[in-house]
Amino acid sequence: MNMNVRIAAAAYAVPPTDEAVESVLERERIRVENSLSPLSPESRRKAVEGLGLNRVRVCGDKHLYDLILEAASKAIAEAGITARDIHLILDYSTWSSESWSSESSQGLSFAHRLSADLGAETAMILSFKVGGCAGLHVAIKTALGWMNTDESIQTVLLVTGDAAPQGNRSLLPITMHGDASSAVILRREGPEGPVLLGVEAMTLGHLHNAITMVRTNGHLDIVVDALCMEREVMPIYFLNMLRMVNQALAASSLSLNDIDHFIYSNISRRDREGFCKMLGLPKGSLPPTPMEEYGHTFASDLVINYVHMRREGRIRPGQLLLLASAGIGFTWGVTLARA
Repeated sequence: MNMNVRIAAAAYAVPPTDEAVESVLERERIRVENSLSPLSPESRRKAVEGLGLNRVRVCGDKHLYDLILEAASKAIAEAGITARDIHLILDYSTWSSESWSSESSQGLSFAHRLSADLGAETAMILSFKVGGCAGLHVAIKTALGWMNTDESIQTVLLVTGDAAPQGNRSLLPITMHGDASSAVILRREGPEGPVLLGVEAMTLGHLHNAITMVRTNGHLDIVVDALCMEREVMPIYFLNMLRMVNQALAASSLSLNDIDHFIYSNISRRDREGFCKMLGLPKGSLPPTPMEEYGHTFASDLVINYVHMRREGRIRPGQLLLLASAGIGFTWGVTLARA
């Protein structure tokens, strides 16, 4: 990358209400049984035992947009800018009952409301629902493309927020859905924050039905095709992740040994162990995260984990960060940055 673009700030917001995973599994028992029924008994057992999640955060009476506004406001304050300094707002939320409801959103993305409520009326507005948990990489790559072709775009606000539709918190055999929002500020020639070294992303569109959102009898459902996940996605899941990691490292003339911190999703304990095994990392290489208390928050996972590492003082100037995640689409992504 020839541009000097930094992650000037990152923030997230989670609702105060939580719920035990066991309670969710019991309440959504029929959904869980139907989702896992095509799998072998061994696969069903591994799906449940490998979660590593104890609780999830749930919006309840709190609107998802309130979380998005909170995360964006935190990021703007941390970056030391005003909303009028933002030239582009990009919303990459995957799904929520709010964003799919014409009554609450009038067909507009969260970015439209943010531009007005924050006072960033002159900002360019973009939105997409591509990439799921890997959406952050797609969003960064999109923002960099705009910044590369338009020098007037100096500051970009990336936002995402996802809340499970009612009765859809269990996404077994994969994970458990926790509600959250996050925001990232990218600045050209910014004074502080990790410098972006490169972003890689890829999709395999023929796997788009592995996880889908459908409207059934007037309500929304997240449908997981367990057999597709087991037979088509998982055999190539880590292979494609490794491909993205190697491409990102090669583009910056780096190797795995150069990376100081690996920041990965909170899909499940089993998934995080698989990521370490793929890279040949020793056990415990991934830093602890609040995944046990938050659940899997889709694309907000990476931001949450990055913010926690920073708060704990783990990230020091000059260190190399590798952020990696995969999500629906089916999409894989990797971002490299130097603190």
